[in-house]
Amino acid sequence: MKKILITAIASATFAFAANSSTTTINATMALMNQGMDKIQKGFLLNQKSLILDGISVIKNADAIFNTVDTNSFIKHNNKTQVTKNISKNLSNNIEMLEQDVKEGKFSDATSDYGKALSNCVACHTIIRGW
Repeated sequence: MKKILITAIASATFAFAANSSTTTINATMALMNQGMDKIQKGFLLNQKSLILDGISVIKNADAIFNTVDTNSFIKHNNKTQVTKNISKNLSNNIEMLEQDVKEGKFSDATSDYGKALSNCVACHTIIRGW
């Protein structure tokens, strides 16, 4: 499992190094998807460590995303700022999620997960025009 994570992170890093925003975005979104999957699975299997692993993946992917020039794949400048705001909200929700999990507040943590997922959907709605 760790091998897959290391491979995914390395792929995202190489994509970033190649300075290709589309490739970087695709790799970063794949990492975020993997992180969200791990978090959800951790809740369903009552595995705190899996939730925390997923949070780590999301944080790493979000750090990569924040280095990308979103103007290269978003056509309207107002959408760029909204996307940055959503990313900031996601970061805050993930921090709250991590804190609640560490404190054993799993009911609050599931709410935090829902907020994080809501940020994902909000961004996809803007970018993909849902």
